[in-house]
Amino acid sequence: MDTVRWVESPAFPPAIGTPDANDQVLENADPPGTQYRLSVVLPFLSKDASGGSVPEKSKPALQFYAGAKLAFASLSETSRMNLKVNVIDSYVNDFDFSRVMQAGKLDDAQMLIGPVRNSHLSALAKRAKGNRQIVLSPLSPSSELVSDFPGFIQFNPSLKSHCAAITKHVRSKYRADQVVLICKEKEASRLPYFQEANAAFGPDTLRSILVPDEGNGMNSISLGKYIRSGRTTVFIMPSWAGQDFIMSFLFKLKAAKGSNRVEVYGMPQWAGYEDIEPEYLRDLNVHISSADYVDRKNPNVIQFEKAFFEAYGTIAGEDAIAGYDAALFAGRMLNDYGLSFPEKLDRISFSGLRGSYVFKKVYNESNSDAFSTRYDYMENTRVTILKFEGFRFVDAAGLN
Repeated sequence: MDTVRWVESPAFPPAIGTPDANDQVLENADPPGTQYRLSVVLPFLSKDASGGSVPEKSKPALQFYAGAKLAFASLSETSRMNLKVNVIDSYVNDFDFSRVMQAGKLDDAQMLIGPVRNSHLSALAKRAKGNRQIVLSPLSPSSELVSDFPGFIQFNPSLKSHCAAITKHVRSKYRADQVVLICKEKEASRLPYFQEANAAFGPDTLRSILVPDEGNGMNSISLGKYIRSGRTTVFIMPSWAGQDFIMSFLFKLKAAKGSNRVEVYGMPQWAGYEDIEPEYLRDLNVHISSADYVDRKNPNVIQFEKAFFEAYGTIAGEDAIAGYDAALFAGRMLNDYGLSFPEKLDRISFSGLRGSYVFKKVYNESNSDAFSTRYDYMENTRVTILKFEGFRFVDAAGLN
């Protein structure tokens, strides 16, 4: 266990990722100097370490915590509170994690960051809800972990938020009859997310194609009939069924489009597919959604990467940036608004290394009317749309 304690610093140098001028200041529930207890719960796999070696699977957690420590150091120089941080190994399997909870190691915290696995989050949420603790889920994008738990904060946008962001981006430029949804039959449950978001733009629905699951289903699909000469056709594929399937679709679309312009919108996983040829990504104007896009030219990001390398002698990865943002968010929320901050999140602006975070209340279907005050949890819905440009994916907003 790593314990960090500090008191208010007499000096107040600017923190990495200083608040935006537009950040809203609501009432501070607790006086300056209040102490908060926070636990970071991650799979460090300490039982698997031997002879001073670090288990390979623990490196994401170590990167996350290393980034978080830089945020805590920054907060110690600028905040008015006392923050006690305990770091706890969640391990990987459910049995070990249940023993951590049974030992009461997490009960003292007022706010918890983590764990990572959905089964661990679900189990912890049930306990934390009864203990009136705040839980920040830093990495999981699942939308089915909790219900009726306003103290649960999902830092990663759900699939539904990705679909809504893609739909908004596409429909802001193109009519509904220019858009085609396409996915495997087993992925059909994702399509209503697009139709729901599309309803905000009018009564016209989006066309859809369901590809047979068996064999190479693309062989039975004719894409040409959806492409009209002289105008752009947009294909949205909410699939991460594997590189072969995605490449098969792109290959078939390139052959079918002729000289007509098409655009393709896919999922974040596509960025990691090494076998998709850049030629197809470029010629088909491929876009993807992203929850963790970082502008490497941002001065705050450059400052963080320098500080990280100087502190640890290694390069900061995506997990380190996620850890920094999560810890900075937790500290700022507690400092500025106290333990009641979750109920105010949809009125609070927060910016980290990933940019601005936008939190919204997520309602159960039975509590989704406009006048309901009951909601299940808070979710960050900020999603960036990236376009393949110059052999890499970049923020599409910067290309317009």
